[in-house]
Amino acid sequence: MKQLNSLALIIALTFAASAQAAKPSAVRFQIADGDLIPATLVTSKAVAAPGAHHETAPVRMSWALPGDNAISAQRPFVGESREYWTTVDAKTLSAGAVIQTTSAGAVVRLSPVGQAKTAMLDPFAIEIRAQGQRYTRGKAFANAANVAELNATGAAFSDGTVAFKLKPEIGVGAITVSLPSAQQSYLLHVFEPDSSEVLSLTTDRLVALHGSKLRVIARMNSGEAVDSIAGSIVSPRGHQVELAFARQSDGSYAAEVDHDGVTGAGAGLWEIHTFASSRDGKVQRDARSAIASAAPRARLVGQGSSSTDSDGTLRVSLGTKVAAGGRYELRGTLYGMDATTGKLRPAAMANSAAVLSPGTQSLELVYDAVTMQKSGVRAPFQVRELTLIDQAEQSVIELRNAGLTL
Repeated sequence: MKQLNSLALIIALTFAASAQAAKPSAVRFQIADGDLIPATLVTSKAVAAPGAHHETAPVRMSWALPGDNAISAQRPFVGESREYWTTVDAKTLSAGAVIQTTSAGAVVRLSPVGQAKTAMLDPFAIEIRAQGQRYTRGKAFANAANVAELNATGAAFSDGTVAFKLKPEIGVGAITVSLPSAQQSYLLHVFEPDSSEVLSLTTDRLVALHGSKLRVIARMNSGEAVDSIAGSIVSPRGHQVELAFARQSDGSYAAEVDHDGVTGAGAGLWEIHTFASSRDGKVQRDARSAIASAAPRARLVGQGSSSTDSDGTLRVSLGTKVAAGGRYELRGTLYGMDATTGKLRPAAMANSAAVLSPGTQSLELVYDAVTMQKSGVRAPFQVRELTLIDQAEQSVIELRNAGLTL
């Protein structure tokens, strides 16, 4: 009888431990620089790309990361420019268009605006005047190419395009480019690969969320003042927003944009174009970059719970507010204390996706028993790089870098 009582006690304690392990506990959300949190939600449904496969079955997966895996926060792209563009009409180009250079060996390209009136322009028809000297028949060129030779490299250039690199002895400063036979306007592109005059262009975030502010940041060299700076941001559909830059205390120039990712626009890459000139126009630069635009139709509500199954599976359930029904994906990186070093490190990844209806629902990240066993970490845990994705448009609509603490 005593043995039966002991067995019953062991069974009872085992079930109690399992129940306690499965009991959900609240999670705490953290805020970090670079987080993308929607300020407003869009109620119109996302439009999937034509021919896209519409998966409806819920999906959950997880996998362990190598013990020496290091994850760094994503940062906005920084574009750097040593070039500029300008359009010149036939009359100006015939007489001579003046370009400004800051280093020797500039690369110059002429491309017809509109349909080319000359399909194969001879680069040796271009004349160069610099430092009181006149150069004809390519004597100023280190090398030159017509459109056929340019296209032979695998790139695609329009008919009538020519390009040439100036010899170092041509010098720097004002250089006149002349095409006496010009019959139409040309786009004149000047690239200075060896110049120390650099215009950089970036943004303060990875994704431009509809209804939120976006900051476009430009900088000349280490903060040098410019005489003029302007720009625009253009959607894939051609919707354009002008940028008004203001000088900042750190020497950069910033333009604030109230981002409208819906009206006349939509998801996809928006092009950012900034042009600046300094030193009385002696330094000219055009910089380009791009940023993904997203119209958030769902967001995390900042509440959730975690629980551990008896086999060690870790479940993290997060409340999700849905304004427009669709298929949404949640990703998260699990951090834990390394069993050997006792230090916090990234240990596993989990993804889940499901079709959600309007209202408040839950998305669950499941780190299964095999993943947890291979991860080599123990509690306390954190889930970082929490990313919510609208799968219809393949756009990131929320990102929480610090994520949550379990």
